[in-house]
Amino acid sequence: MSANTDTRPGTAAIALMEAAEQLIAAKGIDGVSSREVARRAGQKNHSAVNYNFGSFEGLVEALIDYRSTPINCLREQQLDALLARTPEPSLADLVGLMVRPMAAQLLLPAGQHQFLSLLSQLLSRDHWREVFMRNRSQADAVNTLGALAEARLGKQLPTDVCHERLRLLGNHIVHSVAEWDAQIRGGALPRSEDALHWRIEDFITYSVAGLTAPAATTAGSKQ
Repeated sequence: MSANTDTRPGTAAIALMEAAEQLIAAKGIDGVSSREVARRAGQKNHSAVNYNFGSFEGLVEALIDYRSTPINCLREQQLDALLARTPEPSLADLVGLMVRPMAAQLLLPAGQHQFLSLLSQLLSRDHWREVFMRNRSQADAVNTLGALAEARLGKQLPTDVCHERLRLLGNHIVHSVAEWDAQIRGGALPRSEDALHWRIEDFITYSVAGLTAPAATTAGSKQ
């Protein structure tokens, strides 16, 4: 008999993750406890987070993976289709694939994209940034897009400038999509394709312009 390799989270684990993302979106990651998550998830055992995930950090890592996996799969499919059309995609194509799959989550029903707030919070805290980057480093499509973008930018920018701009772009994408999410949840932005489409496309144009701007005269000479 073969071993059971099904690693999908169970019902209790999903309830805990969904409770955590709701609380983190409302109170901030530093204002949420494992006990509170268990209570919100309807778990009588206040140690349910430790039982299912080992720790609160384990819960956050599992939540990132749970919500990021569909995004990464969509991005991989779109990247494969893009490379099948052209072996040398434009920088706008590459940035578009960095942005659109994540922004598409905003059109999901209310309550299914609150994790975007979590991602933005993780990037602003040293310890949690490491947790986020561990997950991101495992995303093959993200790594491929970064390498392709670096190859194009490397023809016109110093290597250290290229790396810094791509790093900043990654952060900017997460924070911008999280801001749109907050506006949607707050009622300031409609959850509709029309409202999001021009913002996404303009963000891509704006990002490409920033990536390709001439380097400062001292760029590449200092760390």
